[in-house]
Amino acid sequence: MTARTLRGTARLGRTARLAGAAALVLVVAACGTAAEPTPPPATTSSQDTDRPTDPPTTAAALPEVPVRSADLASAAEPVGPAPTAVSIPALDVQLPVDPVGVQADGQMEIPPLAERAGWYRFGAAPSDAEGTTVVAAHVDSVASAGLGPFARLQELAPGDVVDVTLADGTVVPFAVTSVVAVAKSDAAWDAVFTREGPRRLVLITCGGTFQREERRYSDNIIVTADPVLG
Repeated sequence: MTARTLRGTARLGRTARLAGAAALVLVVAACGTAAEPTPPPATTSSQDTDRPTDPPTTAAALPEVPVRSADLASAAEPVGPAPTAVSIPALDVQLPVDPVGVQADGQMEIPPLAERAGWYRFGAAPSDAEGTTVVAAHVDSVASAGLGPFARLQELAPGDVVDVTLADGTVVPFAVTSVVAVAKSDAAWDAVFTREGPRRLVLITCGGTFQREERRYSDNIIVTADPVLG
């Protein structure tokens, strides 16, 4: 897998094994009308450090998100309360979070407005004892008339805090451990969409170069953060 750590000027800083007997399938949605291989349910996407030199001008030119799939009917729900908002003080970024599932084509749902993020509700919740909480948002959107808050994810640096507000009012802090740009064809989503392993938060959006013919971005931006203990 090709992944390059995003660093720069000032501040450039597993699919969930769902309950059920059905085999899990990973799907990655495209940043536009074109989509990556499309097996059954679940997907999420991300962005890269480079700004598209030729910005999208149609609703089809939305960012992409990778998701994972399974027999959702038999999937266990997360134990903890759902996240309702994400705040990143270092970037002065705040946006509401909606619980999302899987579209009919097997890709993860994402709110159409770039100012709202989606939490993959068939994965882990932020306060669950283990597993990855996946939150994704479009990098830009015609509906939003431009770039959204997650367009700045590449500016995060290790140690930056991401505060996640839960439905019960609790705020769960996470500290960034890595920020990487990954070509969509190389993303290892099995390591992201998982309800096993240590607790962590993953934020995803699109990035890299906007590919007009395919109506999508070339990369995903993936931010990983661990819970702040104490």
